[in-house]
Order: sequence, then structure tokens, then C-alpha cells
Amino acid sequence: MFRFALTMGLLPLLLPSDVSRPVPAVPDVIPQLIGQWEGEGELFGQPATFSMVWEWELDQRFVRLTFENRLIENGQPRTVLRAIAHYRVTDSDQLHGTWFDTRGEILELKATATDSTLVTHWFGETEQGRTTYHMTGEDTVEVHDDVLGNEGWRPFGKASYRQAEGD
Repeated sequence: MFRFALTMGLLPLLLPSDVSRPVPAVPDVIPQLIGQWEGEGELFGQPATFSMVWEWELDQRFVRLTFENRLIENGQPRTVLRAIAHYRVTDSDQLHGTWFDTRGEILELKATATDSTLVTHWFGETEQGRTTYHMTGEDTVEVHDDVLGNEGWRPFGKASYRQAEGD
């Protein structure tokens, strides 16, 4: 009996991942975001550049976002923030994930996706905000960042991105 229970407990670990569960259907905006993007815009009212890379992870069950923003000071870019986020892909328009950044922050992510837009609400110990990714063309995306304060939502970042060559 013990061997049977042990075998049955280990069996899912030995089977290929595609046997255990089908890959979920994903909202249309997610495949559109996959790739490397470079952007220009504003961060805290100052000129800035941005980069983001969206990648499938673990048999397309997760999406990874790698992000960096850079303020332009005296004509030179200065990195302000680097981050990595993982979103779990499900069979609905709702995605959940976690964000880790160079400030040491860990933020809970709750996102809603449509055909052309991903709206991510993020929650941390000291901040709450939202980021909206809106596909404006086949290789262009607009991103707006807002933080929730005592007086409501306040924008702090916006950028226009183009997909990098070769993606």
C-alpha cells in the first residue's frame, strides 16, 4: 500500500507537463505584448526612457516582465528602477502575479486583460497603483502609471513604446 501511495504521489512529477493540464487560453493582448520594447516618455514629470521584455515562462503557464526606467539628466540616462514580474496565465481575463524591484519592494499584481489592453493593479505595504498597457498598433504600446494617494489617482509615468527590431 505504501509503495502504491508513493508511486501515485510521484507520478505527476514524472509525467511531461503537457499531460497534466492543457495550456490555458490567454487573452489576446498577452501574445501581442510578448517581445522586447523600447519607450520614451516622462517619469515624475521628467524626460525618461524605458525598456520592457515580455516572455513566456514554464510552458506558457506564466508570463515574465523584465522592466527598467531611466531618467534623462544632463542629457544622460540614469537608471531609476529595475524590476521583474511574473503573471500566472489562467483561462480567464484575470491574471495574478508578483513584482520584485530594486527598491526591495514586492508588490501583489491583479490584472484584467482585453483584446488590446492589460490593466494591472498593484499593492504593496506602502503603495497602491495601476499600470495600463494599451496596444495602439501592431508594434506600438502606450503605458500609463498612476499611484493612489489621499486625493485619488495621480499619474507619475507615461511612455510610448515600439517593439525592438527583430522581435
